[in-house]
Amino acid sequence: GLDTILKAFSDYKNKYLENGSLWLIGEGKDKALLSHLINDYHIEEFVKIKPIPAGRAKFELLHQVDLFLRPSRDEYFPSSVLEAASVAVPSIVSGNFQIGQYIKHYNAGYVLEENNYQQLAKLMLKCLQDIKYNNWNIKRRNSLRMVNEQYHWNKIAAAHQSLFEQTI
Repeated sequence: GLDTILKAFSDYKNKYLENGSLWLIGEGKDKALLSHLINDYHIEEFVKIKPIPAGRAKFELLHQVDLFLRPSRDEYFPSSVLEAASVAVPSIVSGNFQIGQYIKHYNAGYVLEENNYQQLAKLMLKCLQDIKYNNWNIKRRNSLRMVNEQYHWNKIAAAHQSLFEQTI
C-alpha cells in the first residue's frame, strides 16, 4: 500500500495544500521505485525514507508521529499498528484488517472502506481537522486504551491459558 500512501499524500500536499510531512519507515528492494514515485508526485521535500529503528529508538520515533498509516492490501498481524497505538498514535488502516473493528469500536483512528488514495487523502484531511479542533487527543487516548484492553499480554496469556484448559 505504499503507492496508495504516496498518491494520497501527493493529493494532500498538492491538491489540498496542507502542511505535513510523511515518513516511510524501512528500506527494502522497492526503495528506488518509491523514490521515483516521490519525485513524480513532486513531494520530495516532504517525504523522508528512514531505516527501521530497533528497540527504544523505534518508540522514540513513534513519539514524534501524529498519525500511522497502514493501507496494506493483505492482512497480516498488524504489530506496527499496535506499536503505534501503544504510544497513543492513532492509525488509518485498510478495511480488510481485523484490527479495523477495534479501531472503529474504540474510536482510535479511521478505517478505509475502500482502499484507494482518494479515500486515504480524505481521511488524512479528516485527521488534520481532528487535530485542529482538539478531537485528536481523544483518539490518542483511545488508541492507548485499545491496546491495553484488547492486546495486553496478560489478557492474551489468560485467553490462551483458558483455551488450552478447555482442550484438555
